[in-house]
Amino acid sequence: MRGSTSARRAGFLWLLLSAGCVHVPPATVVRDRFDYGQSVAESWKRQMLLNVVRLRYADAPIFIDVTSVINSYTLTGSANASANLSTENSNQVTVGANGLFSNTPTVTYQPLTGDRFMKSILRPIPPSSIFEMLQAGWPGDLVLRSAVRSINGLQNQRSGRPADPQFDQLVTLVTRIQQSSGLNIRVEEQKGGEAVIFALPRQNLSPSVAADASEVRRLLGVDDNAAEFTLTFGLTPRSSMEIAVLTRSMLEVMLEYGAGINLPASDKAEGRVLPFAGSSDPASGLVHVAVGSAAPGDAYAAIPYRGRWFWIDDRDLQSKMRFTFLMILSCLAETGQAPLSPVITVPSR
Repeated sequence: MRGSTSARRAGFLWLLLSAGCVHVPPATVVRDRFDYGQSVAESWKRQMLLNVVRLRYADAPIFIDVTSVINSYTLTGSANASANLSTENSNQVTVGANGLFSNTPTVTYQPLTGDRFMKSILRPIPPSSIFEMLQAGWPGDLVLRSAVRSINGLQNQRSGRPADPQFDQLVTLVTRIQQSSGLNIRVEEQKGGEAVIFALPRQNLSPSVAADASEVRRLLGVDDNAAEFTLTFGLTPRSSMEIAVLTRSMLEVMLEYGAGINLPASDKAEGRVLPFAGSSDPASGLVHVAVGSAAPGDAYAAIPYRGRWFWIDDRDLQSKMRFTFLMILSCLAETGQAPLSPVITVPSR
């Protein structure tokens, strides 16, 4: 009898401890943070690629931001016990426990619309942001070919038309100077506001870099004896101490990326896509986008559109880098906005 009483007491104690120790394990933080982060990143790439394709087909772009992800866990537990004493040699103890675990994530989407959003994709990206990326180490050929329309009147490729030979030469020289650490770009506070200074040092340079810097000055038509120049937004400079830069808007950049889509011949023949003057070779575009009737097996980003699949191959490193740069440019263009109606909230259960 005494042994049975001890067993019952031990059972009650176990139930109390079990009911009081239920908790959501910390491992859920690691799993959720990376799983949701990966999903948001993948959807961002696919949305950007879809808009590049849509613009080539003369469709309006559409952006929907994920504004919040709320993951709510509920873990409850309960315990019960009963004892039935019938005779001295017949004792019955009934114990039980149950728990309930639930996860109710809620994802909130915000369509980007309205005046602020449209201005952000139509307004040229500030030259200061573009050239600060050069100073941060982004390759000159990637930055200048993607985001710049012209420099001191030298025209970049546009809508399928090839760039001026002098622009191509300028990009090559600036990239070479950048790789040798001979380029310096800084933002200074001046009386009229901020000024971006583009510096080509004349001292402590190797002969080859000094020759490249001198050739850059010649191509730009600036003072060959000066080491620093002011960057301004415009087509032509007002003096030999100024470098005028026309940058592209996000809409222009996305249209230029669309030149690299390997379009079906039937869509071009039937006039379903925007015609690009000059070269029709997709290889001349900033990125190469393949097209097929089925989803690819190995893609950096892939989207279905108009009954076909469009994708960037995961082994095409140059296209991947340039497409990643496109998404970073979209952040510089400030395409986000404060939450406005309508807001779509989708509970996932």
